[in-house]
Amino acid sequence: MKTMMRTSIGVAGLCCALLSPLALAQTVFVDRAHSVAIDPSRGADSLVDYGALVRFGPWDDRNYELTRGDLAVLAANEAELRVPIPAFFRVELRRSIESLGRRSDVRYPLYALNVFRQNFGGYLVDGVYYREATRDRDRYYVDLSEPVAAGARAGSEAALGESRVTSPEGAAESAIAINPVDTTRIIAGSNGPNGGQRMHYSTDGGASWTQTELPLGGTCCDPSVEWSTDGQYAYTTTLGCFIVFCDVWFYRSDDGGVSWTGLETFTPGDPRREVDSADREFLHVDLSPTSPYKDNIYITYHNGNVMRLARSTDFGNTFTTKKFSSASEDMGIAGDIATDRAGKIYYVWPAFNSRTIRLMTSTDGGATFSAISVIADTNASFSYPIPAMESREVAVYVSAAADLSDGPYADSIYLSWADATTPPSGDPASNHSHIQVAYTHDGGANWTLVTPHETADELTVDRWQSFLAVGNDGTVHLIFHDTRRSADRSGSDIFYTYSTDGAQSWSSPSRVTAEMSPNIADGFEYGDYNGLSMVMNDLMAIYTDNRSESGGGGDSIDVYSAGIEPGTAPASGAGRIPGAKDVSGTPLTLTRLAGGDLQLDWSTVCGAGNDYAVYEGLLPDPESKQQRLCSTGGATTATLTPASGQRFYLVVAQGDGAEGSYGQTSDGTERNPATDACLPQTIASCP
Repeated sequence: MKTMMRTSIGVAGLCCALLSPLALAQTVFVDRAHSVAIDPSRGADSLVDYGALVRFGPWDDRNYELTRGDLAVLAANEAELRVPIPAFFRVELRRSIESLGRRSDVRYPLYALNVFRQNFGGYLVDGVYYREATRDRDRYYVDLSEPVAAGARAGSEAALGESRVTSPEGAAESAIAINPVDTTRIIAGSNGPNGGQRMHYSTDGGASWTQTELPLGGTCCDPSVEWSTDGQYAYTTTLGCFIVFCDVWFYRSDDGGVSWTGLETFTPGDPRREVDSADREFLHVDLSPTSPYKDNIYITYHNGNVMRLARSTDFGNTFTTKKFSSASEDMGIAGDIATDRAGKIYYVWPAFNSRTIRLMTSTDGGATFSAISVIADTNASFSYPIPAMESREVAVYVSAAADLSDGPYADSIYLSWADATTPPSGDPASNHSHIQVAYTHDGGANWTLVTPHETADELTVDRWQSFLAVGNDGTVHLIFHDTRRSADRSGSDIFYTYSTDGAQSWSSPSRVTAEMSPNIADGFEYGDYNGLSMVMNDLMAIYTDNRSESGGGGDSIDVYSAGIEPGTAPASGAGRIPGAKDVSGTPLTLTRLAGGDLQLDWSTVCGAGNDYAVYEGLLPDPESKQQRLCSTGGATTATLTPASGQRFYLVVAQGDGAEGSYGQTSDGTERNPATDACLPQTIASCP
């Protein structure tokens, strides 16, 4: 394990921790089970209340080295900065990062927990290291049930369309990108397993994955991945961290992610570019074939909560950097970039002090930017706890995507983020989380805010960690964590929804994951983000999953990928939804009309002249008798007005008792009303 460096990086405390004899006599325990008590006699300063330091982070015995002088560097609102790092490390961050100082209006970088684990081994209690901690209202507890041990437990591969990307266990935060010219080739990055960033590549469309390492080592976290427009180069960024400082490191692969040494063409022996000191970087490539800045590489990140940009115009060989406003209302973290067909840059980020989503644009490839404008307000500032994310908390970050198609919503920009439904408190159970989507159809002049999922259940279902992608037909795709199958909101699934009308309305969300992911009592939990990539008709999600592959009750935090059958956008507001086939082999068509109605068409069954009745049913209860909508009088077409929720339709051949189904929902998903399985159906043949 790493040993602690003394003096300047040693310990932390709080300037106001000078206590009365009564307070000093109180017993504070490290863990919930009250098996280990904090012993004030071990402390370096008799006037410091060491037990009070659990208000700021999980206990660590290196806190005993704190003195009143150490405590003086912490901010007055330190207890409100809910990051599961111990007090001594907070002091080191305050002393070492100039922009932090004792300021109350800045936040610790998101890499703080990763760097602490990487450099200090975990929470040290009586000579043993532990990695897991939980928060309960006003304090943190260390989980002493599982000390850190060498190695990790391996698990079996997942089924039902999902693939486990990482092994052994212990990975979260991930990114994914499909090769734009060969969709069988996919790259991914993950935070872990076993510390540091790991890279992965697939040559079979995500069915299987091979793990690789970034050269030179020393990586920390925050993976982001992309491709050049011709698929020749794969790119990734990571954070490289040194005790408390982190830099953005950029790598290029010339062989589809098998190795990451492509930049050695220019600098033999040096495969990476050290871009800038930073946190929470995100990578974007201008992929528009009509953009004058095609293949420009942009990286958004922040340094001390001041948003920054790095830009490369030579496929990652060199970068220039730009610093933006340091005003308190503009300070942010976790931004993103989208570019339209003309290469216009939309640089967006959540500004936590002003509780806003902010925007800057550039029409000259990032050389200059517009004034900052506000897109939307947020209820939450920076992060907020919910039952499924009570320790790490839900980070308010933005995912951005642009419509590069030539459809009716071309050049539209879409943003998504998680937010508390009302101003949040420190109590996870009292907070509720939903997804917000903002869109502009006029180049950013006006923005509209929508909720892309059900809203009637927002007091019982939390949703967070959304990620966007736009298909080449203009369909907007979105994934997010969703707790609807967890009674206490502690477990989650990945859900998927899409919009075919420029984000104005959304399909009923459908579940992607085969198993619900349980809550893990770990300070990192699900991390801060997932990933989603789409090329042509291939849609791939990547996410953190806590299922136990062994079938037991043990914790297993891993990264999974899943191919999703995408919803499709009709041309010019109307078009055919993929359907089943009838007994004659003729394709069934379910068409979404421009006005929103559905048109169901089928082929003649058992010769001409049959009469047909159309019934509608609500999934997932196929046994509830369907409502009869109409009798067609022999016609093989019907116009339907879809109701809310996932629906299926039955076509009944009248007069012979033979009833068959077109297992279609109103959003185009094929369903079998008898089994609720996604199967193509036919009209039953007549006797």
